[in-house]
Amino acid sequence: MRTTMETLHDIRGLSGLTANEAGNAAVFVRTDMDVDDNSYKNNLFLLRQGEVSQLTSGGEESSFVFEDNEHVLFAAARSKKEKEDKECGLAETSFYRINIYGGEAVPAFSLPLNVNKVEALKEGKYLITATVSQAAPDLYEKSREERLDYAKSKKDKKFFQEAEQIPFWFNGPGYLAAQSQRLFIYDTTECETGKKLQPLTDADYDISSYYLHPQKKKLLYFGNFVSPRAQTYETVFELDLLSGKERQIVKDGHLSIYSAFYWGEKIALFASDMQKQGLNQNTQVYVYDEETAEIKTLLERELQYGNSVGTDVNYGRSASSFVKDDSIYFLETNWHRSILMRLTADTIEPHAMVQGSITGFAFLDDELYVTAFHDMQAAELYKVEPYSKEVSAKLDSDASGDDAPFLSWPETKVEKITSFNSEIPSAVKMERILFEHEDLNLEGFILLPPAAREAGAKTFPAILDIHGGPKTVYGDIYFHEMQFWASEGYIVIFTNPRGSDGRNDAFSDIRGDYGGRDFRDIMAFVDESLQRYPQIDPERVGVTGGSYGGFMTNWIVTHTDRFKAAATQRSISNWTSFYGVSDIGFRFAFDQNNTSWEDDDAFSVLWDRSPLKYIRNAKTPTLVLHSDEDYRCPLEQGVQFFTGLVDFGVPAKLIVFNKETHELSRSGKPKGRKKRLLEITQWFEKYVR
Repeated sequence: MRTTMETLHDIRGLSGLTANEAGNAAVFVRTDMDVDDNSYKNNLFLLRQGEVSQLTSGGEESSFVFEDNEHVLFAAARSKKEKEDKECGLAETSFYRINIYGGEAVPAFSLPLNVNKVEALKEGKYLITATVSQAAPDLYEKSREERLDYAKSKKDKKFFQEAEQIPFWFNGPGYLAAQSQRLFIYDTTECETGKKLQPLTDADYDISSYYLHPQKKKLLYFGNFVSPRAQTYETVFELDLLSGKERQIVKDGHLSIYSAFYWGEKIALFASDMQKQGLNQNTQVYVYDEETAEIKTLLERELQYGNSVGTDVNYGRSASSFVKDDSIYFLETNWHRSILMRLTADTIEPHAMVQGSITGFAFLDDELYVTAFHDMQAAELYKVEPYSKEVSAKLDSDASGDDAPFLSWPETKVEKITSFNSEIPSAVKMERILFEHEDLNLEGFILLPPAAREAGAKTFPAILDIHGGPKTVYGDIYFHEMQFWASEGYIVIFTNPRGSDGRNDAFSDIRGDYGGRDFRDIMAFVDESLQRYPQIDPERVGVTGGSYGGFMTNWIVTHTDRFKAAATQRSISNWTSFYGVSDIGFRFAFDQNNTSWEDDDAFSVLWDRSPLKYIRNAKTPTLVLHSDEDYRCPLEQGVQFFTGLVDFGVPAKLIVFNKETHELSRSGKPKGRKKRLLEITQWFEKYVR
């Protein structure tokens, strides 16, 4: 079988793998694409004693939590009334309870809030995070009729939007004017309705995340004050749930927080001070000193915290870190793979690796289970044998060397538990290229169609695919669009230039040099690919990319005419306008261009690094794809570039996807994703084939 455009419909995603406190059962989410409904269906699955069974079948169960060792709470709109309330925009979330040992889900409770997460405390109490409007911060205290009237009035006023803060919109949720995520306590034992919900945080403080102490008597939460401007650095607070007392752990203007947690008797953080490399600086581990009330660095080592390995079939979210006994287990992007690492008081070492990337993990009965892209297959659940302590201690966990350290690491035993994606056609084999450029070892990858491997094979057209970020990576994992193009007879090439994740700060820092050393790295990779693979026809190479990859596609077509065609997606074309329209623009534009309003030439710096400035040089036929609800790289960025191309007589086409966001290629509606891939392919068929 060969990979087709319709193969995408059959690929299932796995996310959210979470174990109960007893460590004898875990639950995860399986995501299926529903083409007929033009949506995705999410259901819960149970892992127990090495066996997997389906727990729910409603299709919308993506948010869940273990209430105790036997019961799972999940949010869903199952009744006719709940579905009607959801459609009309009523701030109401219903929860259901199901026993992992059998039985049907039963209603648990409903809350007059748009709940994002719920967690069971003790004695009938629950910790709630919910998105609330600052315009009506006490709406949850009103009657259902009053809340329904408010929801209807908001729908009636859809002909305008208003804002008094930035960002005023955000990619995905849309207009966020005067909204924040707040913490609440929900007490089911309280008789008075008005006292069942108690807010723990103020309406003008937006919670990013929280971490509950194992004894559930206190918690850490972090975020920042959002009015009138979201701050660059987060603050961290500790809240005593019994007394209500609060203390600030991290002061304003000090750290950018990725995770805050209790580690034995310590308070620890994965964070960055952003002093050396700005917004994209790698993280470090910090510990709060109780005696001095100071934050201290635990180990002098950069961490590439989290999983940033790109694919278009990784749905949902999974936790990046977990505290167990005296260790912190966390995902780290190491060159082109996401690896499970283990942190102790005095060392950081690799704990487990698959031939691809780990996306989530949980410990059951002292055994490690992971959701992962392994051996060029779509995501599945695996049981993995971790490295022994002796082996881990010997392995080099420093990712800053000349080559990816894990290439010489021993294999770990991997047992496949699920076969959700077993019917997906086998992937075209991927080859890794290691090459030297400007005194650096760089890596790239190539997918060769089977016919291109035959002796005396003719030449083939090729597509250069550029990742977003820029601080993400391409890896040796399944990527549908690339597999499809390879099945269609294209050689697909892709690389991780400077600016990418997985290595040290010096490698990932391209501030003030977008289109400089990253552009040179990409062009050097193209040259290397042409030299190593004579099957590539140098006169038939196309280029595409999205987000940062879209920026780079724009930069390429305005700085060279070596490509036969281009498809730029959700791109940046003009930094000067990006500053004021992107949800992250007011921070990202200046940071990444290494300037600020304090510099007299700030505007010139932004304009000099804008592909639009060089539009007069463009000759490459270019397809411009954008979404009208993309607030990360807003529509006007693509429109400006398209206008310039047409104005200078370059063959161009603009496609705008309605009611889609920056995530179109990864989690957009099925019809939009199919249309996008079809248009890009047809463009290359016309100009490259």
